[in-house]
Amino acid sequence: MKNAFTYFILGLLLAAPAGYGLYYLVMNTQPYLKERWLLYLALFLFICGLLLPVFALLNRFFFTAKRINPATVVRESMGGALIADILLWFQIGRVLTPAIIMICVGGFVLAEIFWRARETVEFRSGIDD
Repeated sequence: MKNAFTYFILGLLLAAPAGYGLYYLVMNTQPYLKERWLLYLALFLFICGLLLPVFALLNRFFFTAKRINPATVVRESMGGALIADILLWFQIGRVLTPAIIMICVGGFVLAEIFWRARETVEFRSGIDD
C-alpha cells in the first residue's frame, strides 16, 4: 500500500459504519453493560478509521524513507483508538484528570518511540559478535 489514498478509502470503510453505530447507540439505547461495550468497540473502530489516513500521511511526509509501512500505520491508528477508549472509560467512571491524560498519551508516545527505534535497527552479521 504505497498510496495514501488507499488508507483514506480503508479508513472511510472502517469509520462510516462505526460512526453510524455510534450514532445509533447514543441516540436509541440505554447505557446498560452490553451497549457500553458496543460503544467502546464502535468508538475504537471509528477513531481507528479516522486516524488511519492521518498517520499514513504523517509517515509519508515526515520520515526519511518516504515509504509507508502498513504495519506501522495500523499500529499507530490502533494505539490512538485505544487511547481514546481508555480516556472514555476513565471519563465514564468520573476519574479522568489532566494527569491521567498526560500519563496515557505520554505512555503511548514513549512506546511508539521505542517501537520506531526497534524498527530502524538492522542486524549485521559479523559485527560485534
